[in-house]
Amino acid sequence: MPPGTMMVNAERQVDQTADRSKWIDTAAFLIVLAVAIAIAAAMWISYERAPDQLWRGFYHDRNSHYSFGLDLALAARNLDPAWFFGELEKAKVWPPFHGLVLSAVLLVGGIDYRLAIVPSLIGWVMTLAFVWLIARRMVTNRIEGLFAAAIATVLTASSPAFRLISADVMLEGLGAGLSAAALWTYLRASEEPGRASHWRLLAVLLTVLFFHKGNYWGLLLIPIGIAFASERSHGTMQLAREIGRIKIGPLVGAVLRQPLLILAALIAALIAAIYARGPTALELFGKSVSLYPPENLTTLAYALVFLWWSLFWWRNKAAIDAALGVPGRALLYWHLTPIAISFLLPHRLSRFLWFVGPANSPQGNTGVWEGAQFYWRVFNESYHVTPWMAVPVAALALIGALGLPRLAPGARVVFLFAAIAWLGVVIHPQHQGRFMSTWVFAVWICSGVGCAMLLHRLRRTLSLWVRGLVAAAAVASLLAVVIGRPLPAVAYTAAIRATEGPTDLDLIRPYLPELDGSREVAVFTTFGTSKLFAWVTREHCRCNRVVDDPFIDRQPSREDVRELMRDRIARSTADVVVIIDAPDSRYSLPLLGWDYARMAGIVDAMADQTRYKRTATYDLPDQQGRATIWRRS
Repeated sequence: MPPGTMMVNAERQVDQTADRSKWIDTAAFLIVLAVAIAIAAAMWISYERAPDQLWRGFYHDRNSHYSFGLDLALAARNLDPAWFFGELEKAKVWPPFHGLVLSAVLLVGGIDYRLAIVPSLIGWVMTLAFVWLIARRMVTNRIEGLFAAAIATVLTASSPAFRLISADVMLEGLGAGLSAAALWTYLRASEEPGRASHWRLLAVLLTVLFFHKGNYWGLLLIPIGIAFASERSHGTMQLAREIGRIKIGPLVGAVLRQPLLILAALIAALIAAIYARGPTALELFGKSVSLYPPENLTTLAYALVFLWWSLFWWRNKAAIDAALGVPGRALLYWHLTPIAISFLLPHRLSRFLWFVGPANSPQGNTGVWEGAQFYWRVFNESYHVTPWMAVPVAALALIGALGLPRLAPGARVVFLFAAIAWLGVVIHPQHQGRFMSTWVFAVWICSGVGCAMLLHRLRRTLSLWVRGLVAAAAVASLLAVVIGRPLPAVAYTAAIRATEGPTDLDLIRPYLPELDGSREVAVFTTFGTSKLFAWVTREHCRCNRVVDDPFIDRQPSREDVRELMRDRIARSTADVVVIIDAPDSRYSLPLLGWDYARMAGIVDAMADQTRYKRTATYDLPDQQGRATIWRRS
């Protein structure tokens, strides 16, 4: 056979092998996607059969998340742009992305709280799909890659706590899906570093993740930055040397020649002084103007820095673009710029810094060692169907890290994400088991890669088909372990899911018709406040009925509560006031002053006032209390 013919046949055979491998990968992914969608549908059907049982936990964040998405949907449905954009403007502590997705679901599927978990289920499907794609792409050998992807996907799909959190009205499910999508996009961009479209997609995903929840974004951005710098060590070291050669004196002189930066620095010093002093007010035109907390001053200082940067960029755009390169330009224009603009909104920057910082710790400071013990226990007991799995999963992840040189470009970012995110939640003083759910899938991907490394060790002793059978047997054994096992009780604790007690919807359903026709409603309880009343009322009327949930908390005595309530009633503009009197409520929370001994002052104040007249009383036996309806005279 002529040499030319042999070369053509060899090339044809290589192409056929590549096509067959691509077809197998595509078919395997479609199967995984179909299974993930089917399981998500089963999770939704399980919730839809008894939806009221999810709504147990009066103070639970799910009430606020659903209320926000519902308000956006109702505003769009009623063609009320002022309400819609007004609600968006309020989204400072929790950014608006989840609410926008939920509102879209409600607009398509109907205003119905049975659809409340759909955004989280979308995130669950996304997580499983991208876990498969990430693990498969990290391992270049086809058999070993499919094995790694299968192990990682089974561990993710079978996780009890992750499944419970992903079938709730919380931000973690969609956060995990977006984080996994961003990791996969980084792998794609690392394989083709000159392709701008991949970097732009990564930048957009990171931007969406930021507007979903800031701490998820931070936990992912740090490992991506470290991975990017370490994969380009020569350029990173050169940049570090150039920074090291900068003279402090000329730099300070250059800054002092910038009036905007000087003014921003002066305002920052004033902010620091106000925080050090505590509550501060000024007399202005005979009125007291509060300066504490100095959130508006923080926005002003930032706006000056933003203006300086905008002018600097405008004058040096060409040089900046050339220095940044393809990845830097994509991140600057598609990621950093939208975030920087968002911080110009009043209070947005200060609330973001508070939320992601150590000050956001209602339970007080908790030590690092206690955090490490807590998260290992949760990982061990709640995120695996059986506790003995945690140790081999962690060991396999370490084995996977040892095989980094054999993995695809960019693979180190997954290991960095798992390690840095784990360290981040341990260091943060507020510890909750659900905080693991947006990144723990990365640990399972690393474990799958570790299994692939072990399979690779068998390469010299076993043929391709035998290795394939070994991989299939290992996956089948893992499936046999996880399928059919009941969810452990501790998983419900990690997911903050109550398993018993009446639904909180019974706190408002019995007297909903009493609220029909009212413009504004105020609800006071002897055990605290919640967005529950707002979303149930608005879903019932499909309207923008104002539902006040006035905070009365941390009062030292029953008399103090009575006096504060008297003031609230004297100023109230509500048509109807609802008082829930529950002496033995299970939701008593003395830490915030929400115990009956103090909060009974609400009932005392209503008995003393004359602005509102009691018109009806409803017993709430399951809630150990009663509701009284008061209408303005």
